[in-house]
Amino acid sequence: LWEKEVHKGVPPGPRHLKNSFASETPVTDGQMVYAYFGNVGVFALDMAGKLVWEKRFPPVRTRFGWGTAASPVRHQGRLYIVNDNDDASWLLALDKKTGKEIWKVDRPDEKTNWAPPFIWEHDGKTYIVTPGTVKTRSYDLDGKLLWEFSGMSSITIPVPFTKFGLLYVTSGYVGDQNRPVYAIKPGAKGDITLAKGQTSSEHIAWYLPQGGPYNVSPIIYGDVYYTLFARGFFTAHAARTGKEIYSKQRIDPAASAFTSSPWAYNGKIFALSEDGETYVIQAGPEFKVIGKNTLDELCMATPAIARGSLFIRTNSKLYRIARK
Repeated sequence: LWEKEVHKGVPPGPRHLKNSFASETPVTDGQMVYAYFGNVGVFALDMAGKLVWEKRFPPVRTRFGWGTAASPVRHQGRLYIVNDNDDASWLLALDKKTGKEIWKVDRPDEKTNWAPPFIWEHDGKTYIVTPGTVKTRSYDLDGKLLWEFSGMSSITIPVPFTKFGLLYVTSGYVGDQNRPVYAIKPGAKGDITLAKGQTSSEHIAWYLPQGGPYNVSPIIYGDVYYTLFARGFFTAHAARTGKEIYSKQRIDPAASAFTSSPWAYNGKIFALSEDGETYVIQAGPEFKVIGKNTLDELCMATPAIARGSLFIRTNSKLYRIARK
């Protein structure tokens, strides 16, 4: 329908092999599309492709020159953006209609992260959750710090999510011994860091010291918390308690790495490898691969689901898959 160029120029720095200069996922409210590029700025376009407003940011250095990737989040009348980098990290709230800054919180001790913020709504309260290498923090809608904890992996990428009244936060750089998963209870205040040897507390329902994935976000389907690891292993835990259902199972000895996150439907979990192989895994207490679909092309983006269709982006194509 339309295509709009919002910036053209020499990139201000390098990028990771798996990154691009447009890794952040745009977001829409059905009236506007908000596209954010970490080392350029944020651009708001209407549904005809007209640029309504823009807000530019100075370029910053990122760890190892890997670039930015934390996507913006829309909530009610605001757009929330986190930019954790090696120069000056911050969390920003913008008016979605005008781009006007509502508030900005500096995060001086936090360096480069790639996880987007997450909006957690529970019992009439709203938390803005920002995973971080130094600390995972939660803010209220005015930018006031509510709670925080340390103990994440040295590289933080996966997206937090909620289920059963719990917030699930994880990180798992493959080079670390510490690759944790935390299930956080609502209503916490202050520093909720677990003491050494603890696996739960007043504010943390359960914790796994080595259950976190690298790039991939976990998924809950039914009552089970499933984790897909970058090197092709798959685990299952009870979502409410963290109890192991089955330990690491190899999906396929011939499978390549996994960067996109899994999705689920009709009693099945789907895992898309970088080689374009989608493995179909049965849901439930027993691990079993029951199918495989092939696209024969590089795939690293997580598929999207909308209007009864599955959208898969490969290196050169966009697929829409639906029932006949």
